[in-house]
Amino acid sequence: MKKLLFLFLLVLCCACEEDKSVDPTLMPEATTTGQNTLGCLIDGWVHTSGRFGKPYVSTYDEDGNHYVTIGADAGVFTSLHFTLVNPRQGAVCTYINASFDGVKLEDGEAYITRMNGTIISGTFRGGNVTEGRFDIRYSEESEGGEVIY
Repeated sequence: MKKLLFLFLLVLCCACEEDKSVDPTLMPEATTTGQNTLGCLIDGWVHTSGRFGKPYVSTYDEDGNHYVTIGADAGVFTSLHFTLVNPRQGAVCTYINASFDGVKLEDGEAYITRMNGTIISGTFRGGNVTEGRFDIRYSEESEGGEVIY
C-alpha cells in the first residue's frame, strides 16, 4: 500500500506544467533585448516571473500622462505589478500602484534603459523593493490596453 501511495505522489508531482528551466532563486540578467523577464528583491527575497509565465505590459493615457503597467505571476497565486508614470528611454520615472501578493508596496523610481514601442527595459527600486529589473517585448496599441507577447 505504501508503494502505491508513493507511486501516486510521484506521478502527481511529475504532472506539473511549471517551467523548471528558470531558477527562481536567481535574478534575471539585466538585458535590453526583450527577453520577457521581470525580477526583484522584496525584503531581501528573490521574486521572478520566469517559471510562472511571461510578464505583461498594458498602456493607457489619462489626464495628459502616459502610464505603463508591468506585471507578472511570481509564484503560485502570487503576482507582482507596478505602473510607470510617463516613462522615457534614458530617464528616471516614478512607479506607482505597486503590489506584491495583493499587498501594496511603496512607490519608487524606475530607470528606463530601453523603450521603443516593442521593448521596454529598465531597473526599479523603492521602499522594500531593491534590485528590480525588467526586459519585456510588447507592442503599444494606439488606444492602449493589455498586450501580452
